[in-house]
Amino acid sequence: MKVTVKGILINVNKEARFEINKLMTVFSSAQRYGFKRILEGKMTDGEIEKEISKKYGLNIRQSKDALKKAKQIINSQKILVKNSYDNFSKKVNQVENQLKKAKSQNRKNQLNKRLEKLKKKQQIYKEHMDNNTIPKVIFGGRKNFIKRCKGQISNEEWKELRDNNYYSRGDKTKKGNPNLRIIVKNNMTFLEISTLNKDKNNRAIKIQVPLYLPQKQSKK
Repeated sequence: MKVTVKGILINVNKEARFEINKLMTVFSSAQRYGFKRILEGKMTDGEIEKEISKKYGLNIRQSKDALKKAKQIINSQKILVKNSYDNFSKKVNQVENQLKKAKSQNRKNQLNKRLEKLKKKQQIYKEHMDNNTIPKVIFGGRKNFIKRCKGQISNEEWKELRDNNYYSRGDKTKKGNPNLRIIVKNNMTFLEISTLNKDKNNRAIKIQVPLYLPQKQSKK
């Protein structure tokens, strides 16, 4: 059983907001970079992680998390491809059965047209499964991308949709999460965040932002 707690950062000052947004922007870019390298299949995971760290200034744990997030997207897309293929296969079978029972030529023509469209879509997903590929992924969402193309959202809004995530895993050997750590001081809860800024010893400068955690937990 997993326990999920949704927290909210509160009273975030201007400087902290800037650092958090910068961190999310860089991490999102690193995630997209890792995503593309995985699909190219020319580099090992270790090589990609080192390249991400060098290119984006992330520590190796952050680079591993960016790559893991990219892998999760690819895996979810492959599951979606399989589910979509199964769904269209069922629809093809249904229409074929209806076609066998159809009596009028007009009804048969309608069903044949629908069958042709369904088989085309079925074939698209079959080819992805056969070639171990996935449909094109648009970070930020296809619908939002279309809105941006139509000028319905600004370029700034589009970038916020693309660059609005940061993923960090905990580690037992590190006694928690070294990049995102919940701490309590003076009966107040804070989220300690490792920023992209470094001190003179090349260690990440951390900021502490007030964090609200609900009393009731969500169980999965």
